[in-house]
Amino acid sequence: MKPVNSDDLRASYRKFFLLFALLLTFSVTSVYFYFLTSDREITLLDQKVKESDRLISIRNQINGDLELIVQRLQDLSAFTKMSSTERNNQSMLLNDIQDANQHIKGIIQQNKLPLKSFEFYQKLSDHVAAAAVVKDSLFTTRFQIESARAQLNLCQQANNAAVARLRGRFGR
Repeated sequence: MKPVNSDDLRASYRKFFLLFALLLTFSVTSVYFYFLTSDREITLLDQKVKESDRLISIRNQINGDLELIVQRLQDLSAFTKMSSTERNNQSMLLNDIQDANQHIKGIIQQNKLPLKSFEFYQKLSDHVAAAAVVKDSLFTTRFQIESARAQLNLCQQANNAAVARLRGRFGR
């Protein structure tokens, strides 16, 4: 004995299994793409972390060079007399400043990134060279002033000695 609605029942089961298979396929595909997306997201985040670490390393190098430059500029201010030893030391300090500045410029040129900090470092690097030249010029000017003062003192002493001799001969 056959049920009256067996064709409808069979069609409903087919429709149910087809929709169930379609839903199961959609669910498995969604889960697959979810994990695929999360793996891709992790890869992108890892690349960003590596780039950030690289930028931090570059900034640390530049900051180290800037600290060296500041220290050398302070050491450059300590010179007071014009002797060959101090002049050699001053020349070495200026070379250290120039080398550190060139290192900073090289790092900036290798990393053409549109970041404000690198623009700041570029401007700072440009001003460091000018500051070193000014420090050297101030030292040279100070030496010239001291040299002129010493010559003036010698002239004044010679003049006083001449006045004393003239008074000694003609002042009697």
